[in-house]
Amino acid sequence: MNDSSFYDTKPIADLFTNATVINADISGFTAWSSTCEPTQVFILLETIYRAFDEIAAKRRIYKVETVGDCYVAVSGVPDPRRDHAVAMARFAMDCMNRMNVLTRKLEVMLGPDTADLKLRVGIHSGPVTAGVLRGERSRFQLFGDTMNTASRMESNGIPGKIQISEETAALLRETGKETWFHPRAEKIVAKGKGSLQTYWLERNKSSSYARSERSSTDNSSLGDDERAVSLLQVDQLALNSKQMRLVQWNVEVLGSLLKMLIVHLMDDDGSQKRVLKRTK
Repeated sequence: MNDSSFYDTKPIADLFTNATVINADISGFTAWSSTCEPTQVFILLETIYRAFDEIAAKRRIYKVETVGDCYVAVSGVPDPRRDHAVAMARFAMDCMNRMNVLTRKLEVMLGPDTADLKLRVGIHSGPVTAGVLRGERSRFQLFGDTMNTASRMESNGIPGKIQISEETAALLRETGKETWFHPRAEKIVAKGKGSLQTYWLERNKSSSYARSERSSTDNSSLGDDERAVSLLQVDQLALNSKQMRLVQWNVEVLGSLLKMLIVHLMDDDGSQKRVLKRTK
């Protein structure tokens, strides 16, 4: 396409005043991938992204792009919808749950440290400029301050948690979903945004959030020595859990190798191979 014909038509672009953007980053991915084979890295990303794509299709969420290990999507664009914040909240929680399941399933193939990978999610609602950015590889893109703020929500978040902005929280509150989130204890300082009050999105507050609150309350009544012992016990439990996953991973890998070895040894003896099959 030459320059004259390129500008004969106007770009396909519009302003969408009501949208919710998500940035979902795999925390620990850089360190993990540096110790893995390229094929293992792509197995992980393809598995996770395929699962997110399926959830997006179910929730009518538009996937914008993947930048490295960051998944970017939007609700309310290109098809406007009044429940864009609620839909994105459901999408984020579904992705978080699916991520936890998949990383554990992939441990046998990719190593025990795979389950240590966590999703760090940021969500913000506001207007976005969206359209097809023309060129050699045309693609649908989003621009605007809402995109920047969603990125800040993710980068200032915590692995394993979904952080939402005040704007997104207000939209959820308007639809009666105030039980889905709770304020972050401390305000965050976001680049170019200053001090912001944010919220943790946790639909099932009776689980992780309630336990963490009870743990914090219980520890506050302990002395310094008792609190140190309590924290040490927590660290020991986490270490034991990781050790058990490592043992289980080795057992499963060795079991798979033994089965392959047995089948290989039986290849030269058809009768023994048939016996092996009957005993399985």
